[in-house]
Amino acid sequence: MAEPLARAQERRDTRKGAEAVFEEEHLETGFPLASAEAVDLMIDALIAGHPSHNMARVFSLDRTPLSSGGPDHEFVVGIDPDAQVGIVGFADGEGSFVPSGVADKAEMTYMLLTYPRNFLESPEISIELVRQVTKEFVLSGGLRPTCIEWQEEPY
Repeated sequence: MAEPLARAQERRDTRKGAEAVFEEEHLETGFPLASAEAVDLMIDALIAGHPSHNMARVFSLDRTPLSSGGPDHEFVVGIDPDAQVGIVGFADGEGSFVPSGVADKAEMTYMLLTYPRNFLESPEISIELVRQVTKEFVLSGGLRPTCIEWQEEPY
Protein backbone atom coordinates (compact mmCIF):
# COMPACT_ATOMS: atom_id res chain seq x y z
CA MET A 1 0.00 0.00 0.00
CA ALA A 2 2.81 2.42 0.82
CA GLU A 3 4.52 1.86 -2.53
CA PRO A 4 1.63 3.19 -4.73
CA LEU A 5 1.29 6.19 -2.41
CA ALA A 6 5.01 6.86 -2.69
CA ARG A 7 4.83 6.68 -6.52
CA ALA A 8 1.85 9.06 -6.55
CA GLN A 9 3.73 11.52 -4.33
CA GLU A 10 6.78 11.23 -6.58
CA ARG A 11 4.64 12.09 -9.64
CA ARG A 12 3.27 15.15 -7.82
CA ASP A 13 6.79 16.17 -6.83
CA THR A 14 7.99 16.03 -10.45
CA ARG A 15 5.19 18.14 -11.91
CA LYS A 16 6.40 21.17 -13.82
CA GLY A 17 3.16 23.11 -13.55
CA ALA A 18 2.05 25.48 -16.27
CA GLU A 19 2.81 28.78 -17.93
CA ALA A 20 0.35 31.60 -18.48
CA VAL A 21 0.28 34.49 -20.91
CA PHE A 22 -1.76 37.51 -19.88
CA GLU A 23 0.62 40.47 -20.19
CA GLU A 24 3.10 41.43 -22.93
CA GLU A 25 6.04 40.50 -20.69
CA HIS A 26 4.84 36.87 -20.72
CA LEU A 27 5.01 36.46 -24.50
CA GLU A 28 8.61 35.24 -24.50
CA THR A 29 8.63 33.56 -21.11
CA GLY A 30 5.27 32.64 -19.65
CA PHE A 31 4.23 33.49 -16.12
CA PRO A 32 5.11 30.34 -14.12
CA LEU A 33 2.24 28.53 -12.41
CA ALA A 34 3.58 25.74 -10.22
CA SER A 35 1.42 26.20 -7.13
CA ALA A 36 -2.02 27.24 -5.93
CA GLU A 37 -0.45 30.48 -4.69
CA ALA A 38 0.86 31.28 -8.18
CA VAL A 39 -2.63 30.72 -9.61
CA ASP A 40 -4.00 33.16 -7.02
CA LEU A 41 -1.39 35.74 -8.08
CA MET A 42 -2.44 35.39 -11.72
CA ILE A 43 -6.17 35.67 -10.92
CA ASP A 44 -5.50 38.69 -8.68
CA ALA A 45 -3.53 40.32 -11.53
CA LEU A 46 -6.45 39.72 -13.91
CA ILE A 47 -8.86 41.26 -11.39
CA ALA A 48 -6.65 44.33 -10.89
CA GLY A 49 -5.54 44.63 -14.51
CA HIS A 50 -6.69 46.73 -17.41
CA PRO A 51 -9.92 45.63 -19.14
CA SER A 52 -7.86 44.84 -22.27
CA HIS A 53 -5.92 42.27 -20.24
CA ASN A 54 -8.67 40.34 -18.44
CA MET A 55 -7.92 36.90 -19.86
CA ALA A 56 -5.02 34.43 -19.75
CA ARG A 57 -4.02 31.45 -21.88
CA VAL A 58 -2.53 28.68 -19.77
CA PHE A 59 -0.51 25.74 -21.05
CA SER A 60 0.51 22.78 -18.93
CA LEU A 61 4.19 21.90 -19.00
CA ASP A 62 3.33 18.35 -17.93
CA ARG A 63 1.52 17.31 -21.12
CA THR A 64 3.30 15.85 -24.12
CA PRO A 65 3.53 18.45 -26.89
CA LEU A 66 2.45 17.79 -30.45
CA SER A 67 5.10 16.64 -32.94
CA SER A 68 5.27 20.28 -34.11
CA GLY A 69 6.38 21.25 -30.61
CA GLY A 70 3.19 23.16 -29.84
CA PRO A 71 0.82 22.34 -27.01
CA ASP A 72 -1.87 19.69 -27.50
CA HIS A 73 -4.35 21.73 -25.44
CA GLU A 74 -5.43 25.17 -24.37
CA PHE A 75 -6.90 26.39 -21.10
CA VAL A 76 -8.25 29.93 -20.92
CA VAL A 77 -9.41 31.92 -17.93
CA GLY A 78 -11.12 35.29 -18.05
CA ILE A 79 -12.22 37.60 -15.25
CA ASP A 80 -14.90 40.30 -15.20
CA PRO A 81 -14.06 42.09 -11.93
CA ASP A 82 -17.07 44.42 -12.10
CA ALA A 83 -19.57 41.54 -12.29
CA GLN A 84 -17.42 39.31 -10.00
CA VAL A 85 -17.60 36.45 -12.50
CA GLY A 86 -15.32 34.79 -15.00
CA ILE A 87 -15.08 32.19 -17.72
CA VAL A 88 -12.92 29.13 -18.22
CA GLY A 89 -12.44 27.09 -21.34
CA PHE A 90 -10.57 23.90 -22.12
CA ALA A 91 -9.68 22.56 -25.56
CA ASP A 92 -7.82 19.46 -26.67
CA GLY A 93 -8.18 16.71 -29.25
CA GLU A 94 -11.59 15.78 -27.84
CA GLY A 95 -13.12 19.23 -28.42
CA SER A 96 -13.57 22.66 -26.96
CA PHE A 97 -15.42 22.95 -23.65
CA VAL A 98 -16.92 25.61 -21.38
CA PRO A 99 -18.78 25.31 -18.08
CA SER A 100 -22.10 23.51 -18.31
CA GLY A 101 -25.28 25.46 -17.69
CA VAL A 102 -27.41 28.26 -19.08
CA ALA A 103 -25.71 31.51 -20.07
CA ASP A 104 -27.03 34.82 -18.75
CA LYS A 105 -25.81 36.62 -21.88
CA ALA A 106 -25.84 35.65 -25.54
CA GLU A 107 -22.22 36.72 -25.94
CA MET A 108 -19.32 37.74 -23.70
CA THR A 109 -16.00 39.18 -24.78
CA TYR A 110 -12.81 38.81 -22.80
CA MET A 111 -9.52 40.37 -23.86
CA LEU A 112 -6.18 38.58 -24.16
CA LEU A 113 -3.48 41.21 -24.71
CA THR A 114 -6.02 43.45 -26.53
CA TYR A 115 -7.23 40.55 -28.71
CA PRO A 116 -10.93 39.80 -28.19
CA ARG A 117 -12.10 36.27 -27.42
CA ASN A 118 -15.86 35.87 -27.75
CA PHE A 119 -17.82 33.26 -25.87
CA LEU A 120 -21.27 32.57 -27.27
CA GLU A 121 -23.95 31.44 -24.83
CA SER A 122 -21.32 30.18 -22.40
CA PRO A 123 -22.07 30.34 -18.68
CA GLU A 124 -19.88 32.55 -16.54
CA ILE A 125 -18.97 31.28 -13.07
CA SER A 126 -17.94 32.91 -9.81
CA ILE A 127 -14.36 34.12 -9.45
CA GLU A 128 -13.85 31.66 -6.58
CA LEU A 129 -14.90 28.80 -8.84
CA VAL A 130 -12.59 30.13 -11.58
CA ARG A 131 -9.76 29.93 -9.03
CA GLN A 132 -10.67 26.36 -8.09
CA VAL A 133 -10.93 25.17 -11.70
CA THR A 134 -7.64 26.81 -12.66
CA LYS A 135 -5.81 25.34 -9.67
CA GLU A 136 -7.09 21.89 -10.54
CA PHE A 137 -5.91 22.28 -14.14
CA VAL A 138 -2.43 23.38 -13.08
CA LEU A 139 -1.95 20.90 -10.23
CA SER A 140 -3.37 17.90 -12.11
CA GLY A 141 -0.78 18.08 -14.85
CA GLY A 142 -3.06 19.73 -17.37
CA LEU A 143 -6.10 17.47 -17.19
CA ARG A 144 -9.57 18.88 -17.79
CA PRO A 145 -10.78 19.80 -14.30
CA THR A 146 -13.51 17.66 -12.76
CA CYS A 147 -14.70 20.16 -10.14
CA ILE A 148 -17.24 21.52 -12.66
CA GLU A 149 -19.44 20.01 -15.35
CA TRP A 150 -18.45 20.84 -18.93
CA GLN A 151 -20.33 21.17 -22.21
CA GLU A 152 -19.19 21.57 -25.81
CA GLU A 153 -18.53 25.21 -26.54
CA PRO A 154 -21.33 26.71 -28.66
CA TYR A 155 -20.13 28.32 -31.91
